[in-house]
Amino acid sequence: MKDNVVTYDVVIIGAGVAGCASALFIKKYAPQCSVLMVERLANTEDSQSLRVGETIPPHTAQLLQHLDLWQSFLSHSFLKSYGTAAAWGEDALYCNEYIYSANGYGWHLDRTVFDAMMIEACKDRGIDVVYEHALVKSSKTNEGWVLEFVNASTTRQMFTSFVIDATGKHASFAKMQGANKKKDDALIGIYQHFNGFNDANLSSGTIVETCPYGWWYSACIPGGKAVVSFMTDGDIAHKLNLSNENNFLDFIQTSNHTKARIESSDTLSKPKAISAQTHLLDVMTGEGWLAVGDAASAYDPISSMGIFKSLAMSQYAAYAVIDYIKGNKTGLDKYQKIVHADFKAYQIKRKEYYTQEQRFATSLFWKRRQHQNIFHQ
Repeated sequence: MKDNVVTYDVVIIGAGVAGCASALFIKKYAPQCSVLMVERLANTEDSQSLRVGETIPPHTAQLLQHLDLWQSFLSHSFLKSYGTAAAWGEDALYCNEYIYSANGYGWHLDRTVFDAMMIEACKDRGIDVVYEHALVKSSKTNEGWVLEFVNASTTRQMFTSFVIDATGKHASFAKMQGANKKKDDALIGIYQHFNGFNDANLSSGTIVETCPYGWWYSACIPGGKAVVSFMTDGDIAHKLNLSNENNFLDFIQTSNHTKARIESSDTLSKPKAISAQTHLLDVMTGEGWLAVGDAASAYDPISSMGIFKSLAMSQYAAYAVIDYIKGNKTGLDKYQKIVHADFKAYQIKRKEYYTQEQRFATSLFWKRRQHQNIFHQ
């Protein structure tokens, strides 16, 4: 390659959980590999912006330990989560407590802090990180990939033997290679932040509550704050005009357990919408590339598996990448089969869970999920 083109063994597009975890696993198993992560957004390590609250299950600890992140994770003193209470299929709350899990309790994450922890670990282990650069062109050569990134003032060219698409639900690089997302629903989340919960019962826990139009999620986040989110389909949210703050606050009052949690609480943000749809790429590997995390597959938030899945699949992705660089391409097919098998098992479990709610079986949101076709791989 030309002298002005920077060369890496692996270039990872996206510096979220899946991107960082893939980089860390590659450096763990192949320390000699040179790895670059390129993120289109600005450096958000010191951001104080409010994020959607996320809870990780107890068994996530095993993956954090395997990534040698455990002590760093504990040092941030994330809030412990002892389980979830749900009014799902009945009016009364019932608890699914982590205390019965062999792995103990889970955690409510401050995503800004968690993501910064992973970025810092990457830098400490010799992984280069570039911010505010977007991929605009990619071309395949006999030796690897030439990638072109731009920001407001510069253009950078990179050469790499392997590309990992960790761009989340955008799946930007995979789409450049002709991959398409197979969408299974149109789920979105409308969320708003509050200054905390008022109830003594489960004041630091997660509550899930159903209604004819979808389901509520509420959980604490660090700093004495709370997040309330309503999960529904995009067309239903539009019909209810839930992007309007007054409408959203009025709609919370139609709930039972959720409204009780924020009684007299002040709002800290306007309602915001995020995509939460289930999808799977039809092709997630190719000659010298693969997609990982939400770029490869995205799960319904009811699974509480988003971060865990990203960490777990990043490990398999790292195995495939290292094998490819060594000349063994069979790992790519194995990786895709693992992602497909996990996705298929998730779909079956998701349908079983949604079917438990029969009170609103004739409502559009629930009909769509109870009669959903599971596409097979």
